[in-house]
Amino acid sequence: MSNLLKDYSGKKILVTGHTGFKGAWLARILVLAGADVYGLALEADTNSLFDVAGDLGFKESMILDIRNRAGIEKYFAAHNFDGVFHLAAQPLVRRSYKEPIETFDTNVMGTAHVLNAIVTNKSSKWVVAITTDKVYRNVEKLEGYIEDDSLGGKDPYSASKAATEMVVSAWQTIASQLQDKISICAARAGNVIGGGDTAEDRLIPDLIRGFHAGTKTIIRNPDSIRPWQHVLDPLNGYLTMGSALMAGKNISPAYNFGPGEESKLTVEQMAHYACAQWDGSQGIDIQVSDSALHEAGLLWLSSELATKELGWSNRFEAQEAIRWTIEWEKESMKSSPLSALDAQINKYYGVQS
Repeated sequence: MSNLLKDYSGKKILVTGHTGFKGAWLARILVLAGADVYGLALEADTNSLFDVAGDLGFKESMILDIRNRAGIEKYFAAHNFDGVFHLAAQPLVRRSYKEPIETFDTNVMGTAHVLNAIVTNKSSKWVVAITTDKVYRNVEKLEGYIEDDSLGGKDPYSASKAATEMVVSAWQTIASQLQDKISICAARAGNVIGGGDTAEDRLIPDLIRGFHAGTKTIIRNPDSIRPWQHVLDPLNGYLTMGSALMAGKNISPAYNFGPGEESKLTVEQMAHYACAQWDGSQGIDIQVSDSALHEAGLLWLSSELATKELGWSNRFEAQEAIRWTIEWEKESMKSSPLSALDAQINKYYGVQS
């Protein structure tokens, strides 16, 4: 086991949003590390990773909406954790257009409820609050955004996440004034891919559904460049932040965890590569979007601060991230989703220094 994961052995850790894609991966990493893992989230979607993986090894899995302030207050009054990873969110850009109020309620007020309950009840020594690369006011610049760049958002999802960062900043100030200080930090990552992602309107899940159905997948923005990144890389960043906080280190209030320059591939390039990795027989149907929904054409993060201060680095480039994702899907069909999950986690951390 890597030294990083050893830091979590025997620790009581909460993952909010544990029924989501990233939350399920993170929770399983922590379980394999020997942590006592608790989860708080909405019910899992049918056929989601959490749903199909079976028993991930939680000490407790609580179904509770973070918009429920009274319920959240009661929960944190009854629990005390060594650390909290806050991932619970409405994570989809296109859904945010259909459900803007719900998106703001969950991402902004839900985060306020969680942080306020933790601070009020002194329920955890630290919190890593996960937001997104889309918190930055996007001006389509070629170089990566750094942590001090202006925040903003044109679509409801991005705007809600930029507002979430304001919530995090406010409670950082509140927590810093406590006699027993609670550390709260934000982590920003982007377009993650990986085994078990079944979300709607995402390239790789859409392609995999097409592979299984034997149909072509419609690509709506073929020339857009996304920050393609395997889910294990940013999760490793979040865990690195948590480890630093457990060690009492004074770290920055926010960090970017993005892919390297070699991963600047278009949607069309990634789609063709995924098709080739599956079996080469399926294809894509390019239909340039005439939708009025705003989606960024280019959004890139600079992770220099995380590298400098935390020693974190991205392991996968985009094509390897695709290979691992397709390999996970094939292994899950051959053995089980949980076996595929464990195999890739163990492989990833087995070669870490």
